[in-house]
Amino acid sequence: MAVTNEGQTTEAQHPGSELHKTLTVPRGIGVATGMIIGSGLLVLPGLAYVQVGSSAVYAWLSAAVVVLPLLVIFAQLGSRYPTAGGVQGFAQAAFGARGSTCAAVILIGACAFGGAVMAISGGNYVAALFGASGAGGWVALGYLVVIGLLQAAGSRLAGGIQSAVTIGLLLLLGLVAFAPVMVDAGSLQGAVAAPSAWLSAMPAVGLVFFAYTGWELVASTAEEYRNPKRDFPLVIGITFAIVVALYIGISLAVQLVVAPGDPLLGEAPVVAVLQEALGDASGRVAAALGAAIIFATLMGGTWATSRIVYATARDRLLPAVLTHVDARSGAPRPAVLLSVLMFGAVVLAHSLKLISLTLVVELSTVNFVIGYAISVLSYAKLYRRPAQRLLAVIAGLPVLAMLAGFGWVLLYPTALLAFAALVHHTRQRRRPATG
Repeated sequence: MAVTNEGQTTEAQHPGSELHKTLTVPRGIGVATGMIIGSGLLVLPGLAYVQVGSSAVYAWLSAAVVVLPLLVIFAQLGSRYPTAGGVQGFAQAAFGARGSTCAAVILIGACAFGGAVMAISGGNYVAALFGASGAGGWVALGYLVVIGLLQAAGSRLAGGIQSAVTIGLLLLLGLVAFAPVMVDAGSLQGAVAAPSAWLSAMPAVGLVFFAYTGWELVASTAEEYRNPKRDFPLVIGITFAIVVALYIGISLAVQLVVAPGDPLLGEAPVVAVLQEALGDASGRVAAALGAAIIFATLMGGTWATSRIVYATARDRLLPAVLTHVDARSGAPRPAVLLSVLMFGAVVLAHSLKLISLTLVVELSTVNFVIGYAISVLSYAKLYRRPAQRLLAVIAGLPVLAMLAGFGWVLLYPTALLAFAALVHHTRQRRRPATG
């Protein structure tokens, strides 16, 4: 499927292969927020505080400023080229079939490991909660079955459930952010550095930046908006404002409520905040918070991955059966099934000690950063005004800086890009013979 400048397809869709337009602004905000807020939020505020002390909140503000140019790029590209492939659609519009093939391989390579990270984290969390830490892998597989069934039931139901869970998640996170108000002033443990100390927070910016990732997955939902040109940028902007407010609020709560020497600071700072604010009830609230974060993130990750698989199949890079959309539910069920199976295969490999969780995270992250780079390059090709080119440069610099830190892990996306080039070359050679 080719994409025109207005985001329209140049090939007619086969019956039963079109995604339903079910996303409105409120529902889109619920889905997008669930994709962005991940389990790292349970740990990163404490790690940043340990690293840079009372100026940690400025690291969260600085990371928000760094990611903002990328969001402008995603908002503009998503409204102009609203495709289920997200970054793949942007690359296709900018670089044709070659760009589409490269982006598709990179994104699927990222999602296969990224979804597994979410499932493994969720499985370990729930297993530890019930005192069965050795059963995390099985719990993760159970998570995937439940999520897969919900996604297969249709985007309207899945979006509604995710929006409801996200509302509950935001309420729980809001409770954490307002903990300093609930704690007696004499019990406050820390302080916030003066704004003049913001430079001391710079070492932690890279650490907390990854809490702001996930927008490349949000881009894959653009095709399902009823009015993507108007609604998609609005959803990006509102979601960003919500996320920044929560992150800063929770960072402040950790700094003010948790003692610098608290052993929970580097492992479970949110739990430490809740203990100070709620006492005996903190365990139940922390459990509900963790479950909500993991559920919302995995729901969003499965939604996005299935749409990327669907778009890749629609581009004839995967079997055509993966383009089938259930007429009643609007769900691309074969694509959902393949997504869950990919996650499950990595979870199983991890459970069998064939791959470490650290490596699973790195293999996912490096490809997502490559996806950011592809988006910036696509924007620079499609938008040619000087101000737009400058925006691409500003957005691209932190992406290049992040890629430089991956070292040998860059061999993974390099191998995937080589495979994509081979696939593209093979397709080009076969095209005249098939007419």
